[in-house]
Amino acid sequence: MDCLDIINLKYTNSPNTGLFNHNKNATAIEYFSLGTNLPIQFNNKKDAVIISPFFEMWSPQINKNRRQNYYSLALPVSLSKTIPGSKWSFLLTGIIRMNDSSINNKGRMQVGGALIVNYKNNENLTLKLGAYVNSEYFGLFVMPLLGIDWRINERNNLFGVLPGNLTYEHKINKHFYYGANFRAITNSYANPPGYWRIDENQLGIYLDSYLSKNIVMNVEAGHSLFRKIQTGLDDKSRFNANANDNFYFKLAFSYRVRFTQ
Repeated sequence: MDCLDIINLKYTNSPNTGLFNHNKNATAIEYFSLGTNLPIQFNNKKDAVIISPFFEMWSPQINKNRRQNYYSLALPVSLSKTIPGSKWSFLLTGIIRMNDSSINNKGRMQVGGALIVNYKNNENLTLKLGAYVNSEYFGLFVMPLLGIDWRINERNNLFGVLPGNLTYEHKINKHFYYGANFRAITNSYANPPGYWRIDENQLGIYLDSYLSKNIVMNVEAGHSLFRKIQTGLDDKSRFNANANDNFYFKLAFSYRVRFTQ
């Protein structure tokens, strides 16, 4: 891990404009999130507990129907642990979250987690293998994970955990970085008497501007891929909204600590 966002604020807009897979239903989506990562480092300076609460909101509109907001309040807690005398380490994460079409005290909790095992091949390359599990409203969701953290050279990095995310980063100078991002998101939200589900895949290019040593403005533009929006009562009783794939535009601000410059 070359950096950690202590605080992160994101806004994404995906209007009904696209280049491909755009012959389905008119779709516009807005997304907002606010999160933090609070590391508590152990005495050995290698291990830590990371508390990462966040809030997010999806706001989709399909075929000019009324917008419906879907909210998430989540508390992931992670243990990052090295295995003494070896090249191995692991990241164990537990997650509790409330995903609902309204914020109230009646929301049902989702419980999940992830385990990622890391092998440090050398000082510049770490390989990752693991699994993610979550109790979604459509049923138990299990996803294998495969990742990499590769410092290609002093200006280029490749990092992420697929199928969730993968980032290429190029350093221009200490003030500007650019690169490419892939991310895949699967979330479900209570929408009584059933649920709302989004599968959102995005491929884009970005620019990070360091306004100061730690304050970063991120701008990103790209296109969604194989977007799927569904509603249902369970995994066997569901309706596919046939949502268009569109361009998306993202603006984010973060307080970032970089471990390598």
